Amino acid sequence: MRALCLPFFALLLLLVNTGAQAIVLVAAELPPYVIRSSHGKPSGVAIEIMEEAARRLKEPLTIELMPLARALTQTAHRKDVLLIPPVRSSQREHLYYWVTPILDEEFVIVSDRNAHPTPLTLKDLPSLKVGTLRHSFGQYLLKQRLNLASQTVATEDLNALKLQRGRIDAWAAAWNVILYNQQTGGFSIDEIVKGESLMRTQLFIAASKDFPFTEGRRWQAVIDEMRHDGTLARIIRQYNYQAPE
Repeated sequence: MRALCLPFFALLLLLVNTGAQAIVLVAAELPPYVIRSSHGKPSGVAIEIMEEAARRLKEPLTIELMPLARALTQTAHRKDVLLIPPVRSSQREHLYYWVTPILDEEFVIVSDRNAHPTPLTLKDLPSLKVGTLRHSFGQYLLKQRLNLASQTVATEDLNALKLQRGRIDAWAAAWNVILYNQQTGGFSIDEIVKGESLMRTQLFIAASKDFPFTEGRRWQAVIDEMRHDGTLARIIRQYNYQAPE
């Protein structure tokens, strides 16, 4: 009797172990890509893209929200998580497995129309106070291209407020981040002037270098499928996202 039971228990154990495993998504709090909600699950264009991809892969998704700097550090040392939405840069290239791009973006300089009505250029910046998000790609670009130390803050909404109050002369960030924080801060888009572009780039799904390559390829394939069938474009339109032309 005992011998007959062994195959049954072996089969039961196999079924339990091959059940769907929740994918942990480390999401850096960067609206409008990742938006923390005070009364429910997080939202944002990157979150919705990942939720649809997980649904198609039939994999549960567990989302961990955290600041950008912590998200970057956590992902580099955890081999079983995915990260959204970092920019792929030479500084970060060797630290992560870059699974696939999900969004096109442009980093720009903006100014307050009352203080600087003419679009700012890179040549204008050394004499100005420029605000960036701490540990952001905008901060990195200014340091790399101009050797310019910016005034950093913990969240981008503070840059919108500082620009409006004249505490900084310019703000360097992703264009859609600027639009979102300008509007949610209660300020008009007409109050800012879009200056010179710092760089056009892409936002990625990334992972640790030790993340399973075969699993990464599955996520890459489903994002490609969503791109080709129009799902990515539909999600992006829902958020009034302005991709660079």
